Amino acid sequence: MKKLIIITLTLLPMLSMAQGKGSKKIMNTDSLGYNEEFYVMKKTQDVKHGEYQKQSKKSGIAFEKGFYKNGKRDGKWTIKMQGNSRVYSKGSYVAGKKVGQWSYYYDGLVDQIYDHTANKVITSKREKGKLDYIGGKTLIHIFIEETLIYNESAKQRGIKGKVYISFDVNVEGEIKNVVITKGKHDLLDVEAMRVIRLIPSNWIFPVKGGEPARGSFSWVINFGSR
Repeated sequence: MKKLIIITLTLLPMLSMAQGKGSKKIMNTDSLGYNEEFYVMKKTQDVKHGEYQKQSKKSGIAFEKGFYKNGKRDGKWTIKMQGNSRVYSKGSYVAGKKVGQWSYYYDGLVDQIYDHTANKVITSKREKGKLDYIGGKTLIHIFIEETLIYNESAKQRGIKGKVYISFDVNVEGEIKNVVITKGKHDLLDVEAMRVIRLIPSNWIFPVKGGEPARGSFSWVINFGSR
């Protein structure tokens, strides 16, 4: 009688495992005023994988902090203003995309909580039925800060101050009817109008009669004074 020998094999699952965290890198940026500190994949030394932070050269404070997985933002992130280290947003990424509820801060207070998975505002400082923006005043402010060019001639001549602007946004997300409601100087006013027209179309429109409707917005751009 033949003996049947049953061999039980324990199969290790073929996981598409992410490589473990490898070495730490520090990238120096001469012109941008910060260093990047991050870990990379063990086998692919240029792919971020693990803890990450951007650190101000002037103050030494980490103003962006979070995690990467396989080269994409993944997990919880805290992002601060580089200039004053105030938190301006907190939330989570999955594979490089914002997910779930993000809190956006303006002047140290929560300005808006937005659910990036459900694509809806949870709370906002904007009045109900008024034009709003994904990320609230926070992300508009950040965009303008990064895009604004302070005219060198105006700077040298001591021309500074606040430019007050109003504008409309149609349901296609186009910015129209940009008006300087209180100007400072042509060199500043023209630049303020240019930047406003470049704001990315991430608007949240008021609903009237069951349909999205155009809305109005106002903003103050500050040149060289606080």
